[in-house]
Amino acid sequence: MSRAGDRVDHVDAETEDRIYESLRDKFWYPVAYSDELTDQPQSFVLCGKKLTVVRLGGEPVVFDDQCLHRGAALSLGRVVGDCLRCPYHGWTYDASGSVRGIPARDELAQHITVKLGSYPTCEVSGLVHTCLGDPIHPPPSVPEFDDPSYQFLHLDVYEWDCSMARRLENYFDFSHFPWVHDGILGDSSRPRVEDYAVERTGGELRFVAGPFPEFTDNVKNSPTADIADESVYGAMKRYRVFIPNAMQLNSSAGETEDYVLWVCLAPVGPERTRCFTYQGRNYGHGHDEDFMAFAQLVTDQDRPIVESQTPAQVPLKLPDEMFVKGADLALLEYRRWLLDLAGRLR
Repeated sequence: MSRAGDRVDHVDAETEDRIYESLRDKFWYPVAYSDELTDQPQSFVLCGKKLTVVRLGGEPVVFDDQCLHRGAALSLGRVVGDCLRCPYHGWTYDASGSVRGIPARDELAQHITVKLGSYPTCEVSGLVHTCLGDPIHPPPSVPEFDDPSYQFLHLDVYEWDCSMARRLENYFDFSHFPWVHDGILGDSSRPRVEDYAVERTGGELRFVAGPFPEFTDNVKNSPTADIADESVYGAMKRYRVFIPNAMQLNSSAGETEDYVLWVCLAPVGPERTRCFTYQGRNYGHGHDEDFMAFAQLVTDQDRPIVESQTPAQVPLKLPDEMFVKGADLALLEYRRWLLDLAGRLR
């Protein structure tokens, strides 16, 4: 536990690089929303690696986005039967990455033993994930996602110019609520953050924090989502932070109403992050557009602040950053876990 103004001074540039490399191939990362992945290939970049994801035979597969023949992007191709066809010369690949067709000399296909680079995939809680190596934890999941009393909607995929850790920390950086989201998720006249405890369990950090003053004149915080007023109530926030890249937040909106924020991130590179965001709730059905607008508003408020943080990566030269006793405990524990991982996985 740090004292107010304490500094974490044992992280240098070499350690920071080790953290990024250790996270690269030991964890699952989201690559597509399940409901948006069809037999049309999608391209993406994960940790600087160009990849493509597509459904073959109804199942997601992830390949290197580069044909073995002449290097064309397979994400520009199309699915034929249960194979992915390259757009340049028509080479086809099955779900294992094996070459199944060479139109110019089809008799040669059976003699090609080299395979297209492919990666493990899975679908959990509305997301397709992949891993560049051998994951040390299962992919994160949200029980409410399969509960028929909850309705989940997702924002469009977006990318920010910041590290994955910077983006994830933003969600449980409690001190920013009354300033960046004043009048919605916080009150600048009451900025105090009360003490809370953080528990490590499995591949997660778990904590409950609050109460935080939130205003009810919006669709998220109005218990009925039909009648909003300008009152303020104390919201408790229950977190599950999945190391190193995902978070589930359950936030009370009434006595029985529950709002869920489900976020999963993927590093495009050390200083750019691809973001997948679901919001779910067991109330307010029929107000989808209002809920989407609310989530987008909060996201847009955060973006310029997070992208302005220097340095873009976390942690890096942390003697220049300070932690506030109690209020920043979750941030401190998250960074400590990253450092532990860097030590164990190098």
